[in-house]
Amino acid sequence: MHEHAMSIEEQLQGELAIFEAEICKATDSIYGTLIAHLYLEHLLNRYLKIKIPHEAKLFGERGLSFANKLKLIKGFGEFEPQLLESLSKLNSIRNDCAHVFGHQISNDQVEALGRTLGNDYKKIRTNYPEAEVGAIAPIVWNICGRVLRTTLEAECRQ
Repeated sequence: MHEHAMSIEEQLQGELAIFEAEICKATDSIYGTLIAHLYLEHLLNRYLKIKIPHEAKLFGERGLSFANKLKLIKGFGEFEPQLLESLSKLNSIRNDCAHVFGHQISNDQVEALGRTLGNDYKKIRTNYPEAEVGAIAPIVWNICGRVLRTTLEAECRQ
């Protein structure tokens, strides 16, 4: 009897459920951004470990920064440029949250991040017309889903 391998869609739904359980612990947009960034870095590390199996501590405590991981990933050509821009903008927001005491995510930051999603952002704006800082959640969710899908596809090709 052969084991049924889970499809990418099944894996995607299962892993997003785990992410959802974590992100639901966030009590505000800053905490949610930090959790999402941590999850995204976990996914980027998974992706890079596929591409560079003998990574020699590139991803450890003193390894590559998030920004440098994005530069490296760009070279593989599997992440859409638009998605890499989204990740870069989210990293900038995360850095402000983590390193600027009292920082509050601005509507301008949310709008700039959302615009990196193109048509997906238009759909988000339709569903969340208030365009306030709270609208960062569906934007981040979209980014996480897209990074997870790209990572799962790379794992399946391995």
